[in-house]
Amino acid sequence: MTCVADIQDFLINLAPPGLAESWDNVGLLTGDPTCKVAKILTCLTLTPDVAAEAIAARA
Repeated sequence: MTCVADIQDFLINLAPPGLAESWDNVGLLTGDPTCKVAKILTCLTLTPDVAAEAIAARA
């Protein structure tokens, strides 16, 4: 099964950290890279509504 580190590697290849702006948060900000992943919800800005959607979707 896919783990957080696999997703992180994919995203690093898609958008290398060197392309980030100085204000961008880059990389895994919280969590365990060894955790298994069954669902993903992505967003550009985490808001309370997005967090609620992720919780509701169990993502």
